[in-house]
Amino acid sequence: MIRAGYRAARTAKLLLVCVSLVSAARAESDPLAATGSRSARNEAMRSIPWKSLSNGERRMVQYVARNATIYRRMPTRVIDCDPVVFNFLGQHPEVVTELWKMMGVCNLNLELVGPETYRATDGSGTSGTVRYLASNWNDDAQNVALIYCEGKYSGAPLPRAVTARSVLLLRSGSTVETNGRPYVTARLDSFVLVDKIGAELVAKTIQPLLVKTADHNFVETMKFVGTFSKTAENNPAGMQRLADKLDRVDEPTRHGMVQICTEVASRYNSMGTARHDTAVRLATQRR
Repeated sequence: MIRAGYRAARTAKLLLVCVSLVSAARAESDPLAATGSRSARNEAMRSIPWKSLSNGERRMVQYVARNATIYRRMPTRVIDCDPVVFNFLGQHPEVVTELWKMMGVCNLNLELVGPETYRATDGSGTSGTVRYLASNWNDDAQNVALIYCEGKYSGAPLPRAVTARSVLLLRSGSTVETNGRPYVTARLDSFVLVDKIGAELVAKTIQPLLVKTADHNFVETMKFVGTFSKTAENNPAGMQRLADKLDRVDEPTRHGMVQICTEVASRYNSMGTARHDTAVRLATQRR
């Protein structure tokens, strides 16, 4: 009976290993899937805009990327979104967080404290800074943004405060489909270096949860960006009223939001009119 139990346990472990290998192989074969593979990590490191960094920034990013406790490439997302809207929200993340708070989605505060530098707090034990080290935003959303974060978390389920540094690499592109609508593809790679004391705690307790939460948050953020773009297209007046309520966002950014939403609505309205005129002309020719 003991031997039978041992064989059953060994078989279960073998099956678990096989399932893990199959899952990893599927992730490798699907370019849109989330992954923590070495090949993805190496590709992400090569794609970091090293030449855009100062010597100090380069050393800082290299240390985190090479010694990361956790590497994760979030699921690559393709969304129906105007590239100009995508760029605006990427350059002004405080607009996203303020809208989320208004909707009751989260309680994250992003306060602009310097050129492309934010102070972040969530009222639940997390605090830190977020800094855009290098970014290149183009009208067609062919973008690269490198973001450096330092933070601390104190709260359940960890018995002591944990500090961490992270490097985020956001890349995007866009394409226009045959119906004339643009679609944006976005990919986010993250390198997280947890302090030595906290690394073991994270590995034993919350690493799987962190990975799952990061994937979910990126997917939901991209859905929100797509919804924002669609609403701007269909209801620019409503977006203006919404911008007026963003008290913690500075006036130039609120004005920029209203202007972009108005331009997007006008552009898509023109596209719709052009498609309608084309359809009418074709129908007339068939007669």
